[in-house]
Amino acid sequence: MTKRNYRLLAAAPLFVGGALLAVAPVAQAAAPSVSVQALQPSLLTTPVTDEAGVLTAGEISQVEDAIAQVSAQKGRSVRVVFLDSFAGTPPSEWTEDAVRANGPNTAVIAISPNERAYSVTTGEQWSSAEADAIDQAAYARLVQSDWAGAALAAVEAAGSASAGSGGTGSGSGGGEATGLIAGGAGLAAVAGGGYWAVSRRKNKQHREAQVASARELAPGDADSLNRLPTTTLDAVAQEALVAADESVQQGQEELRLATSEFGADRVRPFTAAMNSATTALQRAFRTQQALHDAIPETEPERRAMLIDIITSARTAEASLRAKTEEFNSMRGVLMRAPEEIEKVMQRTVDLRSRLEPAKQQLVALREQYPAQMLHSIDGNVELAAESLDEAEAQLDKSRGLAARPAGEQGPLLDVLSAATRAVELSDHNLSAIEHADANIRTAKENLSSLIQEIRDEIEQITQLKSARAQGADIDVAALDRVSATARDAIANIGDRDTTDPLSLYADLSDVDAQLDAEIERAEGAAHDQSRALTMFDQQMQVATTQIQSAEDMIRSRGRIISSQPRTLLAQAQREYAEAQQRRTSNTREAIEYARQATTTARRAIQAAKDDLDQYRRAQARDTANSMAQAVLWGSILSGGGNRGGGFGGGGFGGGGGFSGGGGGGGMTTRGGTF
Repeated sequence: MTKRNYRLLAAAPLFVGGALLAVAPVAQAAAPSVSVQALQPSLLTTPVTDEAGVLTAGEISQVEDAIAQVSAQKGRSVRVVFLDSFAGTPPSEWTEDAVRANGPNTAVIAISPNERAYSVTTGEQWSSAEADAIDQAAYARLVQSDWAGAALAAVEAAGSASAGSGGTGSGSGGGEATGLIAGGAGLAAVAGGGYWAVSRRKNKQHREAQVASARELAPGDADSLNRLPTTTLDAVAQEALVAADESVQQGQEELRLATSEFGADRVRPFTAAMNSATTALQRAFRTQQALHDAIPETEPERRAMLIDIITSARTAEASLRAKTEEFNSMRGVLMRAPEEIEKVMQRTVDLRSRLEPAKQQLVALREQYPAQMLHSIDGNVELAAESLDEAEAQLDKSRGLAARPAGEQGPLLDVLSAATRAVELSDHNLSAIEHADANIRTAKENLSSLIQEIRDEIEQITQLKSARAQGADIDVAALDRVSATARDAIANIGDRDTTDPLSLYADLSDVDAQLDAEIERAEGAAHDQSRALTMFDQQMQVATTQIQSAEDMIRSRGRIISSQPRTLLAQAQREYAEAQQRRTSNTREAIEYARQATTTARRAIQAAKDDLDQYRRAQARDTANSMAQAVLWGSILSGGGNRGGGFGGGGFGGGGGFSGGGGGGGMTTRGGTF
């Protein structure tokens, strides 16, 4: 605040200060009743406070380094605070109290990601222009939910913004002062250049970290991608396109080699995957082309298109990678054919040695249990022996194929696979006899609980299906099929729980496994949609507040407000309506529309404020002109002219006004919702 502003406010400090002293204790006393655990504005001893837990250790370090640069450059302090909640306290009041506690050289940036609210307050040693720069830099990242980016951008703006007309101090004039100013400007240019370079490096590091994190996401994880800033999405999309294109080209060569080695029939799944990947990649390239044509997209449309590019390209790459690895594994089997054949042969020898003991154990079981209870394993010894004969026959064929030249060994894989399946079947039949006694006891003990579990899961499926109405991507047909299978299994139990518990337990265990798999998929979809709806509702609350604020400001000022704020408000209302319509049909897109509505409404508020400021400046000029005319006429009518002195002493020197907006006591406050 300049000296002329101090003179203007000379009569006010006692009243304003008294008011502040009277209110502050009440606010402090009332705070605990609102939320005992809420972080209270007080002396902030660390540059960054992350109560909300939204920053990594590396991000905190980056922001702290940037704050240290500001302190070294400007001799002032910046504090960044992320809160779980403002606990009912207006964000502006929170930051103003924090600035009072930390001193006039402090700027406090407080953000509540959960409430999507924030406030920026600067002490009297900061200008309103600097407060505006901090606010604008933070808001641009907050609307993208880029918490670390918002903090870093705000701090960098604090370091690079010009003090403008709101700075402190006074000059004495003269050549000496001019020389000091010139020297200071040179030093500031050097320091500013160094700070700019450091800030640029840190911004680049932050973006690279976000891109690296995005690489770890699953190909179809659109929800996580949706939380990334648009600039990061753009970089990830470019990278995904290049990687997918390289994979398709490499996959085509792999497919050619696989076809020559294994034949067209054997590689048909690989061919299908290649066709699917090529189609997905072409779609991604078409979307990329649309992004760069002459037709502009809205921010939600652009983000949706970038996410579509990423998911399409990554899905294509993942499917090709899986098939490439599969056929590389097959090629490895051909190269190790003698070793693979020997492994299977050793297993047949082991199984032959288990045939006779299993036959004797089955005889003992027949003496212990009724024949009907052993029905499911009665012929297992004979089945195991037949499977072993089949495995040995396939192994003989494998040896002949392995002796062929390279390029003619393709059928070896199928023959060796048939031998392996026969060995597995023989092992399963013998194991069923070897563990029959323990399995029968387990079945008797656990049948009732297994039946009840299946009944509970059938009821759970009925409840899960209702989540489809809220937009969850649930396969209702699959749930109905598995539910019908489970009901039939329960209905047809009859007396099998006493006559054949072993077979019944195996059948019901299979049904339970099918239920578990479908329920897990449905629960995942329901949880994802529930989380998305929560995000949507939070964003809509913010949009509602911003639109209502814009409406109130425009309607209460009447014709003072021009067409531009009204147009922006109408656009925000349209985006809000689009968000509502897509709540359950396309929640991800609805969230983007809600965010865009928030941004557009905020632009409408700012445009209305600009109109109001312009109107007030015009009114002030009119008032000044009227006062000047009144003085002139008063001088003439009271016998002015050459008689008696008139208005000596320099007229209306000193003037000035309140710098900044909001706050008080020389503070400037900005902020709102995002």
